[in-house]
Amino acid sequence: MRRLVYLIVCLQVFFANAKEIDVNFILEKSDAIRNPSDSFFMEVRVESKEESEESLFEVYTKGRDKTLIKTIMPTMNRGRNLLMLEENMWVYVPNLKRAVRVSLSQKLTGQAANGDISRMRWASDYEPKLIGQDKQSWNLFLTAKKKGLTYDKIRIWVKKKNFHPIKAEYLTVNEKILKTAWFDGYREIAGGVRPTKIQIESALNKKDTSLIEIKKMEVKSFPESNFQKDNLQ
Repeated sequence: MRRLVYLIVCLQVFFANAKEIDVNFILEKSDAIRNPSDSFFMEVRVESKEESEESLFEVYTKGRDKTLIKTIMPTMNRGRNLLMLEENMWVYVPNLKRAVRVSLSQKLTGQAANGDISRMRWASDYEPKLIGQDKQSWNLFLTAKKKGLTYDKIRIWVKKKNFHPIKAEYLTVNEKILKTAWFDGYREIAGGVRPTKIQIESALNKKDTSLIEIKKMEVKSFPESNFQKDNLQ
């Protein structure tokens, strides 16, 4: 009888270890769903209830820390381009004819921050921890590894079946919810099934919402000259 009990305990330990969850792997797989390559192009539309006109951007991404955002609409903002290099960001202001330093967390339009479009990868920026799970999804808590990121902490839900991100809560240092985002509109684009719609809702006023829609996504390579502050205008 004792041998049987001992065998059962050993088997339980074995299967528990076999099912041990690698949270870094989950986060990397989830990142790969939203990012088709190290270098890619996107056409992004942002519609906000608090803005009278929708915004349209062309986004050029190279590696994990270089992104150029060109403003196409509204027409009055055309030429107001943004450049991200690592955690640093600049916006070119046509009226001033020069680039001005801004932050990743600063508002781009509506509820969308600069970093919501320019810095989509989480795996290299955040330390993940599993805080819960059910049959359908994992719940991870992400803590920023460096200063200057769009959000200090993030709570995300990832679908177990296919590593699709479902929902994210963007938090302050004190873990107060700033905004909630839902990832939807999954379709075949840039060689994989990816979310093309991100609905962002303010925690202060749930009526303040923005829809980020990826209209186009293509794997492309870009020259280094695209990502120089002197070439922003």
